[in-house]
Amino acid sequence: MPGLSRRRFLATGAAAAGALAVGVRPAAASAAKPRTTYGDIRDIQHVIVLMQENRSFDHYFGTLRGVRGFGDRSTVILPGGYSVFQQPASPPGEPVAQTQYPWPLNEAPTSAYPPDNQPPSSSAGAQNSQGLAHGWDDQHIAWQNGVMNGWLTAKEQARTLGYLTRADIPYHFALADTYTVGDAYHSSALSSTGPNRTYLWSGTIDAQHKFSRFTAYNGGDERGRDLLWETYAETLEAAGVSWRVYQCIDHFDNNGLEYFKNFAVYDPTQAGTPAPGNPLYDKGIERVSQPYTGVSANPDNIAAAIANDIAAGTLPQVSWIVPNRSFCEHPGSAPNNGAYLINAILQALSSDPDVFNSTLVILNYDENDGWFDHVPPPVAPPGTTDEWYREHPHAGSVGAVPIGLGFRVPLILISPWSRGGWVTSEVFDHTSIIQFLERWTGALGKPATCTNISAWRRQVCGDLTHALDFSSPVYGLPDLPPTAATEDPASGSYQPMPVSNAMPVQDPGSRPARPLPYQPNANLDAITLHGDATVRANVSFSNSGVNVARACHFAVYNNAGTTPPHQYTVAAHHSTGVHVTNAVINLGTMPDSGEYDITVLGPNRFLRRYTGSVVRGDTTSQVRAAVTTDNRPVLTFHLVNNRATPVTFTVRQRYYSTGSDKVRVSPRSEGRYVLNPMGPSNGWYDVTVTVSGDGSWSRRYVGHLETGRPSVTGS
Repeated sequence: MPGLSRRRFLATGAAAAGALAVGVRPAAASAAKPRTTYGDIRDIQHVIVLMQENRSFDHYFGTLRGVRGFGDRSTVILPGGYSVFQQPASPPGEPVAQTQYPWPLNEAPTSAYPPDNQPPSSSAGAQNSQGLAHGWDDQHIAWQNGVMNGWLTAKEQARTLGYLTRADIPYHFALADTYTVGDAYHSSALSSTGPNRTYLWSGTIDAQHKFSRFTAYNGGDERGRDLLWETYAETLEAAGVSWRVYQCIDHFDNNGLEYFKNFAVYDPTQAGTPAPGNPLYDKGIERVSQPYTGVSANPDNIAAAIANDIAAGTLPQVSWIVPNRSFCEHPGSAPNNGAYLINAILQALSSDPDVFNSTLVILNYDENDGWFDHVPPPVAPPGTTDEWYREHPHAGSVGAVPIGLGFRVPLILISPWSRGGWVTSEVFDHTSIIQFLERWTGALGKPATCTNISAWRRQVCGDLTHALDFSSPVYGLPDLPPTAATEDPASGSYQPMPVSNAMPVQDPGSRPARPLPYQPNANLDAITLHGDATVRANVSFSNSGVNVARACHFAVYNNAGTTPPHQYTVAAHHSTGVHVTNAVINLGTMPDSGEYDITVLGPNRFLRRYTGSVVRGDTTSQVRAAVTTDNRPVLTFHLVNNRATPVTFTVRQRYYSTGSDKVRVSPRSEGRYVLNPMGPSNGWYDVTVTVSGDGSWSRRYVGHLETGRPSVTGS
């Protein structure tokens, strides 16, 4: 669509499509084992990346069984003591008069819509609900420095809390039930589509101005910016790894390669000159043949191009797929149209069983649009290289703020090595895909290394390999729900409003979980009141164990004060000896009672919460939790009594196990309580420790003991 920018296209809405193109469904892929297998990452012959648009994890999968969704108990506590799911309607810092919980978009009857814009059904209204604000500024306002209480203010309406259910998106739920879903996959930037797609294709937005004076931090796309650094497609080309972008004439300006000067010079939609025979043009700019017309023309033509390349034996090793607006799941268009596209791709791959059984399809989403997600993203400590950016570097402007990670978005890994309804709770972002391709191409003997990814992201964000099991593949195309392409509404602008206000219910139960490469732990070592009336907490963090291979990120929240959370990244220590990172945290001025309430959050539902009073309460009793995972994983509580009189500690287990025990500790002595959660709860624990004589004093410990082996998800 020459001359028509993505923003202008969004403003005018999608044009009505023609008649539905109906094709014959090919036979399902054979479950037979491929001819050559290694039992490792080399079994992957093709990687296909399909980045869809603008959906948050809670918005799609908050009700899905076994993931970190609406049933999560390891959450942020909002100012005033509200649950993170109970979002205030008033701006942050103002008195809270009204709150709103997440609500199902399909519950709004058609009569609840404006008379001049009513959908044919509640389901159609939910499917085609219009998008919300999702730029750099409002995403940071929603995030609110990690406090997570600015959603209604930033997005300006309660629709931000709307979510879809299995009844709305059955195909997506079936994929999650059949393959592997990631519930800790984050967008790369607290921003919009442009920056996040720039991260996908290049690993950076150049916050340090290493390549030019422009930082690709905001906007629906970066077309016309002629970005100057190397894309990963060029890295693959230099390494001798085959690649291609599958796209039609209309691709909604979502091909991130076209943001870069080396590609834009060949792009006729940006006044470039086509150069057939040049690999950057042939693979990154050229459109596929488009014989199909009608409503489903875009996915049908993309799928046909893939099938033709499979038949010719020329399917690239790495492919990116870029659909148009109607099929990329951008709000205003139906997610079920996205399902049609996904299914068309899988059917095309299944035209050759060997290809299907040796391909990894990565389905992800660029950013969350304006849809709510409850998990605060890890962000780099202030000043981290290439991770903080000052939007307007002039007098009077706000200071630098973190670029990301952004809010969670869905991730589904579709392959023989990810079958079985698994969950991976490892922290990922869009650079994780590049990191995976680095590992894979290295194993194939053609290493393609990206030099753009920041050191912090390489520490914190995994490379997807822990989410795959090459020892037990399940071949063949499974039975999945039927899909159908539908014509978009003329406007795509339905705006359902909530008709209920209650905490949503997540489907009960757990799922098999992939092992994680970290073992978080944290302890409150001391809390003291100082002469300036401020309170300081000494907190120690650790991330040690024989299976630890990735840095672990923690955020420390002062629930009793107004200071934003403190962010800490703790390096991996691959040993049984515990390596401790200490931090002194200034909690600011406390209430006259001296009450403190501190929460430490980490990956995979990790939580520590400490309450008490430094004025009226016990300041001498202490609990140190120690994680041992070398031979027999256990959690040991060291119960320290620094008083001159005996103290009784009470240890209560909840959710994963029940019961309580009392441990009497003599004056100036230490007791021990050993918890072995491996048998009864697959390594999960939720324990609260209290102390005699002080009803305000408590220590809560939630988490999972990692063994390097598969487990189950928490609840």
